[in-house]
Amino acid sequence: MGGLLSPKTPKPPPPDPEIAAAQQRQEERLEADEQQKMRAISARQRARRTGGKRMLLSTARQNAETGVQSTLGGS
Repeated sequence: MGGLLSPKTPKPPPPDPEIAAAQQRQEERLEADEQQKMRAISARQRARRTGGKRMLLSTARQNAETGVQSTLGGS
């Protein structure tokens, strides 16, 4: 019965807006990281499908079988 006659307890203070802002920034950062990782996975899969030796021996390249003959020095 002590609870009936005692004054009500005060409400807890509202959460700090800085904490909510920091949490929002962290969620945005995590979402951006996830999107970047998905793009990297997609690029890797695309490279596996279309890249590799077939692109090196493409008919669009001149002398595809001989490879690159020039050097960086220009000679």
